[in-house]
Amino acid sequence: MFRWLAFFVVVIAASVAAFFVFYHPPMRLMPAPLLFQDGSDRLFDLAPALADGSEISIFYATNRLPIGPRDNRIYTVAPDRRLHVGAADLRIGDEGSTLDQIREWTMSGDPDDRPFIHLERMREAGTLSDPKEGPDAKVTAWLDEINAELARSRDPDILVYVHGANTTVERAAGQASQLHHFLGRDSVVVLYAWPTAENFLRYPSDIETAFGAAPHLAELIDLLAEHTDAEHVNVFTYSAGATVGSDALARVAENYPVAADRLGEVYHAAPDADFRDFVEDMRVYGPHARRVTTAVNLGDSALRLSGIVNRASRAGRPDLAELSPEATDWLLTAARDQGLEILRVRPDDMPGLAATSHTFWYDDPWVSNDVLVKLIFHPRPDERGLIEDTAPSGAHYWTFPKDYPERIRELRRNFLSHLPSGTPDASPAAP
Repeated sequence: MFRWLAFFVVVIAASVAAFFVFYHPPMRLMPAPLLFQDGSDRLFDLAPALADGSEISIFYATNRLPIGPRDNRIYTVAPDRRLHVGAADLRIGDEGSTLDQIREWTMSGDPDDRPFIHLERMREAGTLSDPKEGPDAKVTAWLDEINAELARSRDPDILVYVHGANTTVERAAGQASQLHHFLGRDSVVVLYAWPTAENFLRYPSDIETAFGAAPHLAELIDLLAEHTDAEHVNVFTYSAGATVGSDALARVAENYPVAADRLGEVYHAAPDADFRDFVEDMRVYGPHARRVTTAVNLGDSALRLSGIVNRASRAGRPDLAELSPEATDWLLTAARDQGLEILRVRPDDMPGLAATSHTFWYDDPWVSNDVLVKLIFHPRPDERGLIEDTAPSGAHYWTFPKDYPERIRELRRNFLSHLPSGTPDASPAAP
């Protein structure tokens, strides 16, 4: 009897473990950033294309191996030597979700009962086989679509989003589409989907694959800088996407001068990258970027485990003792007066945020709000409600004050009065 009970317990435990290893639900729409939570019709000043309803489209590029028809591609976990580009169609909630429902979800900070973001299809436009030969007619047509979108947008920049490890294409597209949605569906967002094993037990192989994906991301940034009308190419990385993005940005600075000159905002959220390599890369590309932001939670449980697996601290939970004296001096100087923003997320000061959170950039309305304000308006940290502090190590950083929501309410009028005016109806009325 005991043997049967033990066997039954083992089977149940194995089934539960397998569920969490292989189950990858779609992303849920994140709680609304603070700017969207005022309950007024001013929402349409921030999101003029919200009337499009539940359907969202973003651009993408990937070095995953494709299968299936071009108008409904599936991208596997296997890497490809080529870069495939196209557009992804997504939907917030179930089919038939009304505009009123979209408005309610978009303005609510309630973390419960959020709708899923479903990936409907991936439409591959073309393949960049050899970057040295330049884009062919199909890739050029894709770039023309981006230029057409830029011409309709109030935002003159392109945002490239790089996801983390153990991530399906659907979840990665869902994360990128959140940025597009809360940027008012009025910014050009390009998802870079690099190959991950989609299994957290194979995390070490994802880190290896990340380095192989970095050259393709550098090629994508150069392609967008060389062949679109964007003023800047902004880069947003999440988790192990920072391993891809950090290496790629250093390659851009070293090998692609046109793209290096057009680097805009670089934002690393909970970066899962070797801290020493991350700093060395930043020393290369940092002087070219408009500004570099690193958002960290020192209690991040995922990065604590990653540090153990990789036997080195991660950029999102850094250990300054690992740096050389020269690298330490550079980092402290850059954080003080050379355009590097270290944003420390302190859950103790932020209601509802778990102390060990790794997903804070989209789970927490304070952090997501700061991301959007930075990407849309490009203010300094003190101009967007943050306060400065200094760690015992001497590292200068920024953080959220306890009265951050009140500060944002006071700053909101100024933010809205400076919305970019790329569209005829973009000038907001006074609140």
